[in-house]
Amino acid sequence: MKILAFGEILWDIIEGVEHLGGAPFNFAAHAAQCGNESFIISRLGEDSLGMQAHNLSKTFGVDGSLIQRDEIHPTGIVDVTLLDGQPDYFIRNNSAYDYITYNDALKGLKKTKFDVFYFGSLAQRNDTSAETLYTILSENKFKHVFYDVNLRKAGYTENIIKKSLAAATIFKLNVDELPVISKILVGMVLTHEEFCKCIKSLYQNLNTIIITASERGCFVYENELMHAPGTPVTVKDAVGAGDAFSATFMHLYATSGDAPTSVKIANQVGAFVATKTGAIPKYSTHIMNLLNINSEKYSINATRL
Repeated sequence: MKILAFGEILWDIIEGVEHLGGAPFNFAAHAAQCGNESFIISRLGEDSLGMQAHNLSKTFGVDGSLIQRDEIHPTGIVDVTLLDGQPDYFIRNNSAYDYITYNDALKGLKKTKFDVFYFGSLAQRNDTSAETLYTILSENKFKHVFYDVNLRKAGYTENIIKKSLAAATIFKLNVDELPVISKILVGMVLTHEEFCKCIKSLYQNLNTIIITASERGCFVYENELMHAPGTPVTVKDAVGAGDAFSATFMHLYATSGDAPTSVKIANQVGAFVATKTGAIPKYSTHIMNLLNINSEKYSINATRL
């Protein structure tokens, strides 16, 4: 399966240590660990961090042929602080990934048939990258378009959220983002089920809505709301756990079409990542075996609500 991510590649500075990251890159790297052909459209500065990021993308199994270089703007950096393993972010402005341009390489995307297209909100904060994103979406067809909202301080607007939802077939958010988006769209806070029904009535292109809830697992909605319990772990660093969840879900769902089973397994992979330092740890033998399980034989323990 071929997976294409769009957006930021950056460095998370966690307790003074640099970790390659950015939700789209984390998604692409986890998708590669799941055994997929993984590509990313992004932009890096012509600086040492940009060079390191470009070289490391290959190490993580991500094809870097669509990564652009920028002589003016620096490679993205996010300063991360952790409180009980949960991250808080300070995202530096005017980074290279804000200036992704629609170049000849992107005009040639039609030559490769991608199964999944992934994007988020942050890379849309600048008009240049936003225009490139929607040109790609208008010029190409993807079976699945996964919008992971990932609300970050000063990294989203009402227009970004609405335009993104209109382009997506799968929408992922977390329980903290739900009331924010609910107020933006309908002016009030809705319950999980009310929210999902409302979103699907407003955006009929959406097939699946996923609401993650950390240790409580997640909720998935297609025609009804279902809950898949979480996996209890001692959290060391939650950075990248949500991206691992997203990549695992798409890896399984794109081939099986079974959302409840896919989120159940994705919960376990996300929990594993939260027990490690850094956003893209190497998967354990247990996780690798889990990803190879035949979904028809897997006991999902997901309950209807």
